[in-house]
Amino acid sequence: MIAVFKTNVSTDSELNVISPLLNSRFKEIKWNIDLWDSDKILRVDSPRDWTKEITELFNSIGLRCINLEIFHSAPF
Repeated sequence: MIAVFKTNVSTDSELNVISPLLNSRFKEIKWNIDLWDSDKILRVDSPRDWTKEITELFNSIGLRCINLEIFHSAPF
């Protein structure tokens, strides 16, 4: 499953805050944030849907994260 989120992560320091949180709480996901995209897109590749948990994590530290789309596909 690939989930696509719009975020407001716009600086390296914000990325440095969210990175260890995503890595420690969601060990089986692969993710990236495109800081060059106008919507600061977060892409998450995971065998399970973590949409609610990821959105809550961002909100808990004052960042915005809105789910745009979920694609269901076979794992790589």
